[in-house]
Amino acid sequence: MARVPILLTLKEIYSILYQEYGPQGWWPIPSLAGTQGFDAHGYHPRDYTHPKTDTRRWEIVLGAILTQNTAWKNVEKALANLRAAEVTSKERILACSAKKLASLIRPAGYFNQKAERLKIVARFFLEHPDTFKLDTATMRQTLLGIKGIGPETADSIILYAAKRPQFVIDAYTRRILSRVGLTEKDAAYNGLQQHIMEELPPDEKLFNEYHALLVEHAKRYCRTEPLCETCPLAGKCRRKL
Repeated sequence: MARVPILLTLKEIYSILYQEYGPQGWWPIPSLAGTQGFDAHGYHPRDYTHPKTDTRRWEIVLGAILTQNTAWKNVEKALANLRAAEVTSKERILACSAKKLASLIRPAGYFNQKAERLKIVARFFLEHPDTFKLDTATMRQTLLGIKGIGPETADSIILYAAKRPQFVIDAYTRRILSRVGLTEKDAAYNGLQQHIMEELPPDEKLFNEYHALLVEHAKRYCRTEPLCETCPLAGKCRRKL
């Protein structure tokens, strides 16, 4: 069988999606929603300086744990509950009873499990306040050693909280890139990540936008049952061949 040519490169996909959707402003910081430079949900398009403080970095870590296996809109509700109850700091999370903490984050699903993980992660960062000063490889291995943190969560923390060029691989990434013919559906996390990071310049701003754009595209068009007819990638997507 003849080799099927690659129809889209990673750089071309990024260019098309950025032109279609524009800057996404990830990672959102809901506690700053509606303030100068932030929209009503805490997104900050074209401003890559965030997070600027340890408090905001911790808010991103919270979001990265809570968003496991759920949609971001549910995380927003859970974070709003934590803010309303004034249980957002590491110290307050550790002082909060497991039952109350689980109740507050119930909208994010798996609330008992995630309450346990939040306490574990809060204790870790209190005991290791210099984690974000580690080199990227060491930081990643350190985060992966924490119960409840897998590759996707670790890389989200590294990219969005530590602002390091570490590409995040999620189900949306695999879905879109497999449909356009750049990878297999069941591609191993580390192998796919390495391939992407070898093809793209090591730029945290680029990785930031790229991951967010893939998420947006998956929500709008490249769903489980895709809307191919109006998809901006349809003309060069192997699924349409």
